[in-house]
Amino acid sequence: MTGRPRSAGAAESGASPRKRARAAADGPPDRSPPPERTPDGAAARPGRSRARTPRGTDGAGANGQRGSWAGANWSAPARLGATGRLAAYPLRGVWLIEVDPPYDDIADEVDHSIQMALAECPRGVVCSLTGALDGTADAALDVLAATGRHVTPWPATPVVIASREGSAAAVLAGRSGSQGLSYASSMLHGWTQVMTRKSPPTAHLRLGPGAMAARNARRFLIRCCLDWGLNQQLASGPLVVSELVTNAIQHANTDIEIFLAADSGRLRVGVRDRNPAPPVTRTTAPDALGGRGLRVVEALARSSGAFPTVDGGKFVWAVLGA
Repeated sequence: MTGRPRSAGAAESGASPRKRARAAADGPPDRSPPPERTPDGAAARPGRSRARTPRGTDGAGANGQRGSWAGANWSAPARLGATGRLAAYPLRGVWLIEVDPPYDDIADEVDHSIQMALAECPRGVVCSLTGALDGTADAALDVLAATGRHVTPWPATPVVIASREGSAAAVLAGRSGSQGLSYASSMLHGWTQVMTRKSPPTAHLRLGPGAMAARNARRFLIRCCLDWGLNQQLASGPLVVSELVTNAIQHANTDIEIFLAADSGRLRVGVRDRNPAPPVTRTTAPDALGGRGLRVVEALARSSGAFPTVDGGKFVWAVLGA
């Protein structure tokens, strides 16, 4: 997955399908050096950053906002780092979250921290409930159980709830959203569960907010799909990553990072920027020239959503494939 991208000359008559796919994304020959690309080793960003309440996106109102984009908990006052009864930190690509009781007033922070941990594209997340769940209010238990909804679209990144003697399984199982969760009897047990799972292939690209960003993103995705044998994702994948990158540049205008992962024939496309405002699907006039990027993503993706990040930005993702 290293080396220079091939030029559009590969699209000549008689070129192989692999070459034609590369050339389709390239367009005219690009004489500039290829962007730096490194494998995603799930290296986390340690640090303590208070989650900020998002500001509205210019020109984007609440009308037409799709549930997948709004499904993240954007305003809970949680940190990734030591803070009161909640602490979170990475260990060899796995995010570990320790939560001390009582849980009634901290369940939303747990959910928020799990989302920020998932935005780091880890191998998995282990949330350790250090005390008993006895006496916890049903509303808090529902929030804890519903963290499983973050796993359902992309099971390749598990969320494990660790508790004394695995008691959380009996308390949370059967509640809405809990189907995506795994359980363990201790944090070490949960960490071992994640580390012994087969990790899906991943790739990472960092881009500046320049005019060539969308094009370089398409070329990057096509190379990865060809290397991973995901030719079936070449029909919609380049358009999806192009729309996500374009949307990030228009509304964030910051450096962006692209994260790709493959699992069971599916492809997850993620774009991270430094703008805290969550994405919003706008209602556009029929004759409008723009503003439909996220609608295109929603139409092509199996599922899509967004997480707040530890540095105050956001991670927008889409899963492609049956």
